[in-house]
Amino acid sequence: MVINIASFGGRTHMLDTARELARHGHTVRFYSYVPTKRAVRYGLPKECSFSLFYLALPFLVLFKIFGHTEALTYTYWRIYDIITAFILKPCDVFIGQSPMHIHSINRAKKKFGAITILECGSMHVKDFVRILNKDPQLKGKPCMSSKAEQRDIKSYIYPDYLSVGSIMVRDSFIAHGIEESKIFINNYGYDPFQFYPTELETQHYDILMVGQWSYRKGADLITELCKQYQYRFLHVGPLLMPFPAVYNMTHIDAVDQTQLIKYYSKAKVFLLPSREEGLALVQLQALACGLPLVCSRFSGGVELTKYCKSSDWVIECKSFSIEEIHKAINKALSLAATQHGKRSIFVKDATLKAYGNRYNDFLTKIYSKTNHHF
Repeated sequence: MVINIASFGGRTHMLDTARELARHGHTVRFYSYVPTKRAVRYGLPKECSFSLFYLALPFLVLFKIFGHTEALTYTYWRIYDIITAFILKPCDVFIGQSPMHIHSINRAKKKFGAITILECGSMHVKDFVRILNKDPQLKGKPCMSSKAEQRDIKSYIYPDYLSVGSIMVRDSFIAHGIEESKIFINNYGYDPFQFYPTELETQHYDILMVGQWSYRKGADLITELCKQYQYRFLHVGPLLMPFPAVYNMTHIDAVDQTQLIKYYSKAKVFLLPSREEGLALVQLQALACGLPLVCSRFSGGVELTKYCKSSDWVIECKSFSIEEIHKAINKALSLAATQHGKRSIFVKDATLKAYGNRYNDFLTKIYSKTNHHF
């Protein structure tokens, strides 16, 4: 098959998808603003990279100056989508990314007769908005304009399939009228060369969280938990809300993914009480490094139990109460106390290779149902 894959800009998991499908012998073109040299460093064959870096550069400069304001981001989505659609080469399959790729998907369908798939990394936008509008930092303002929300909803209409990372996300779309037959569930994978069993360092923390420090990720809940129960806590990632000046809570700015493993070795338990997710990749990374996972039912984490030697290693909080999270953390700390030496939790294949295999099997199945011929 000839497969065109478009990111809404950077590498994201779309580059991993492109690389893994190329390994199955498909002709893959990856459209993004990632420079080809950088894409190659992440394992993408040079001939697969169609970098739009210079076309995206004006927006990258504007983002640097003004930040990712909603108006600027929305304009970028529209223009970049139109550019991608215009330069798109013929293909059998086009995989785009929500909420950007609307024109690209339409052109791939009408011009080339391609099977079209939209990657949806979050819940249905109506659920996303409903949940995040409760953020007290917004002070009653909507988390997303109605124009941006409508673009998201519009993006669900045109593709033949939606690809999602978890059952929880699938159910969100079904609840808003998307047919189940249109949805492909594929749990994301981790890189076993970057994340593998670790030994807990002598000087360590009780709890680790990696990712954005935000209301969406449950930062306020973690703060209250650590204040009440004095857990030693480490956060690694960007700050979208103020980090508390509390003696038992430590923040480190975002680091390159290749450096993350040294922080996973500094903690006993990984915590992610997200209010909204697709399937947070950091949960896979933490489990791969041997940390018990405490998560909310909106993180997608519970689906990772099938990759663990026991379902005990993923503890899902049934509510967002501090007491519920506290009970889950104590259970995870008890599990962590049973670990010695290299901490190993995975027994089944949850790698990027397995993710690519599932994607390839899905494409082969739907491709054979069309009038295309290999």
